[in-house]
Amino acid sequence: MKQLIKVLQKINKQLEISNKIASSKLVIDTIESNTIKSLTDKQLESITPIATDKIKSIHKNIYDS
Repeated sequence: MKQLIKVLQKINKQLEISNKIASSKLVIDTIESNTIKSLTDKQLESITPIATDKIKSIHKNIYDS
């Protein structure tokens, strides 16, 4: 029984990781690619930390509750 629990815990962890990746992809997909292509490197550098913080906040609200 302990072995089954360990396997299920590993599966659960992998599913959590997959969900985080999928939610990050969803955030990225909501941004129109034309918008990203039109930004300069300086603009991308300035918005990347903000976007990263927003994704972390989403993850915290979804998975840490």
